[in-house]
Amino acid sequence: MSRDRHSRRHGNNWRGGQRRDRDDFNSVPAKSTFRPPRAVTPEQIREDENAIREFKSSNQPVCPKCGFAIGDLTSALPDRTTGEPIHFDCALDELMQTEKLAPGEKIAYIGQGRFGVLNRPNPHDVKHFTITRIIEWEDKDSKGAWRSELAELFSHVR
Repeated sequence: MSRDRHSRRHGNNWRGGQRRDRDDFNSVPAKSTFRPPRAVTPEQIREDENAIREFKSSNQPVCPKCGFAIGDLTSALPDRTTGEPIHFDCALDELMQTEKLAPGEKIAYIGQGRFGVLNRPNPHDVKHFTITRIIEWEDKDSKGAWRSELAELFSHVR
């Protein structure tokens, strides 16, 4: 087998078996790569996380429906009459008591402050359903003060 630059055995090494040290070609020392400083330092991240924890522990409103503290404000809904935060489950229980459901119907949260009454023709088939009624729980135009305060806490961009 010939050892020329077209040989298959040394296809990636066109010089054959010759090896040169790389230092001969690179007499100039390599430059270090530029790494920009971090925009948010780990200390700032820790401070923000501590502020969120303090806010959550100090601002636990009491649900007017059940009387227990609301631990997770992100999953709370406003009360229809007062606008104060209530548990999601308390809102769902209130709807279950006020809405009259036919057999095969179920209430589910469909987003944007709305609940829907789902009709399932086959109760064993959970993929196929129709929304028969939409129940507006929250007013789209007005947001509670507790929602704005919570949004400001989580949406700070540095």
